[in-house]
Amino acid sequence: MNLVHEAMARESSPDGKKPKKSAKSNARTRFFATLITWILLNLIWLQASQAVAINEVNEHGRDVNGKYTLDVPNMMGMDRETPVELTCDFEPKNSTSPVVFVRIEYETPSGDLSTIWEGNSTDECQTTSLSLIPGKHIFYTTVIQGENADLYPSRNLSAEMNLGMQIWQPFRVEGFIVANALGLFLGIADRAIRGIIRRRKESLVRNMPLHKRRQKEEWEQIAHSMSGGDAVEVDDLIGFQPQGADESMEMQRRRMREQFAAQSAEADGDTDAFVDDEAVDQDDELGPGTTEGLTGKVEADRNIRTVGDLWRRLSGNEASKKKKR
Repeated sequence: MNLVHEAMARESSPDGKKPKKSAKSNARTRFFATLITWILLNLIWLQASQAVAINEVNEHGRDVNGKYTLDVPNMMGMDRETPVELTCDFEPKNSTSPVVFVRIEYETPSGDLSTIWEGNSTDECQTTSLSLIPGKHIFYTTVIQGENADLYPSRNLSAEMNLGMQIWQPFRVEGFIVANALGLFLGIADRAIRGIIRRRKESLVRNMPLHKRRQKEEWEQIAHSMSGGDAVEVDDLIGFQPQGADESMEMQRRRMREQFAAQSAEADGDTDAFVDDEAVDQDDELGPGTTEGLTGKVEADRNIRTVGDLWRRLSGNEASKKKKR
């Protein structure tokens, strides 16, 4: 039976169809890939929305900065208020420094002045949360010794003060909406693109002649096995065994090419016999062969599990023979 009739018979049989990768397995893999992408997008935005931009006002061991200007950006031009957290710590310069009074004041862009915190240099400075509109905000650190403000506060005071801005926090909800919409779009786009590619392939296959279509199916099976796909048994290689013990490997290949070409010609309606002139010339050049390895009972080889393994074994044998010659 030729390849065309064999393929048609296999196609008509419900249990004889060409082995294909499970469509359910592919769909499950794509679903999990899309789900993981969606989760990653939400986690990335969650981390970004909680990110804090630290602005250092004062640090222990340095001179006290009595005036610091914080520029709050207008993100996306939406005039959203930005959460800002003020942390501070004050202590005497050294063991001999007197206890001084400290005051932190805040001036809005409109010029309004308010006190955020005040106390002695030995007191604990509490963390303060602010919500600031876009613009320039000024923070004053005043040191009072006795009844007057100290002109050189760094002589008796060591200060640490930071302003942390969460610039993306005002857009937290919108960010999650965008992340989920993007994940949904990726899932739909992937499915749509795969559908377009599948329809194009089906269109190309429909326009191919019947015998070309069957040859394509046979080649896909061979390529799948050579790439390390489905395992094969020794019984599957009966069609590739030599018909005569006195035939060389090159003669077997020539016979297979002639049989395949004859079947293809029969499908096209061409009844002319096929002669492999190139193979005949090659036989003259190579000279007589041997029957080594072609006689005896066929035994199973555990090292040969796929057609690719068989191909590598044959290639290795031929290479070794060429070296011996």
